[in-house]
Amino acid sequence: MPSEYEALVAALKLTDIPFAENAWKTRPEGVYGVVSLEMEDGDLIGDGRKVDRSWEGSVDVFFLRIAQRDEMMNTVEEILDEICGGSWELNSFTHEQAAGLFHIEWVFRVMDDAEDQE
Repeated sequence: MPSEYEALVAALKLTDIPFAENAWKTRPEGVYGVVSLEMEDGDLIGDGRKVDRSWEGSVDVFFLRIAQRDEMMNTVEEILDEICGGSWELNSFTHEQAAGLFHIEWVFRVMDDAEDQE
């Protein structure tokens, strides 16, 4: 597991937003988040073998009131800036009518650790 991703998960779990990795068995009421590493985003081949790769993942936050949007965005984006630098983007902001929740999704990219490649 890339150390940048592990640091991102740890930092998100320290916020006032309850976060789970990959999914909740039973989601909390009100505000909550999910973080996951989803797929390989790119790689570097050298001498016929993979020598480096990056991964793409997402951070999703769900909340009840539109007035919470700025707080949710500031909290998550500060952590993404700190851990991922410029390797993230706001992917979507929606209202899920069936659940009655607002949903923000960010996509991020992290690098594999050099020692993981050996």
